[in-house]
Amino acid sequence: MTTYSQAQSYEGKLEYQKTMQQVAIIELPYKTSVVEDAIRDYLAKKGLKNSSSKGFDVFRGAKLDDADPEASDLYFKIERKRRDKDYTVISLLATKANQDILGRPLADSTGQIDKAKSFLNNLVPYVDAHNTEVQAGDQQEVLKKAQKKFDALVSDQTDIEKKIRRLQSDQDQNKSDIIKNTQDIQNTVTNDADVKNKMQKRMNRLLDQQDDLRKKLRKAQAELDENRINQENQQKEVDKQQQVLDAIKAKKTN
Repeated sequence: MTTYSQAQSYEGKLEYQKTMQQVAIIELPYKTSVVEDAIRDYLAKKGLKNSSSKGFDVFRGAKLDDADPEASDLYFKIERKRRDKDYTVISLLATKANQDILGRPLADSTGQIDKAKSFLNNLVPYVDAHNTEVQAGDQQEVLKKAQKKFDALVSDQTDIEKKIRRLQSDQDQNKSDIIKNTQDIQNTVTNDADVKNKMQKRMNRLLDQQDDLRKKLRKAQAELDENRINQENQQKEVDKQQQVLDAIKAKKTN
């Protein structure tokens, strides 16, 4: 069974045009943006659109419950809780349809409070479900980024392996060139000094190249070893984020 927030609504007061009005209040452990979207979506599915009035989100012609014979205007004040940014405070001021808030009798405001409190309590499971949807979407992006990083490491491994094969091929060719140059030197022992000097310089270049290729191979191999370690760690991160997503999805289906 899905676990909903344990919050319960209560009666309070809220300032409206320099007057204190009775309202129903509930506090939920979600971001303000999540709560706003959930309430708008919930009421939109009932055919209601919001408008803004004096800092309130207003939904006109709503029913506080299915048995309510009269329509109401719902004035929502949705704010982040002070000193606790992870909580949102929802204040609901409910009036009869098209009723002037400042001119309504006290009995009217008192009579609407219990219905407004029940309305907020009944709204909680929907906000919970909406928050789970948001969490799933956010977590899907986290997983996507983790997978993308892993895929990049796999691609890097392919590039490094190609680089190593190319260096090994260059090294093999260089070794062949050294052997050939050594034979050429041995076959030209009777040549003049200039020829010998040129051949010796070529040998020196080949030996330097061989040394340089060995260094590049060691470096490439170290990069490959590090890449494999990073892949292993990143795969663990992908698995971890997948488990988080699966847990969130489980909340939706239970």
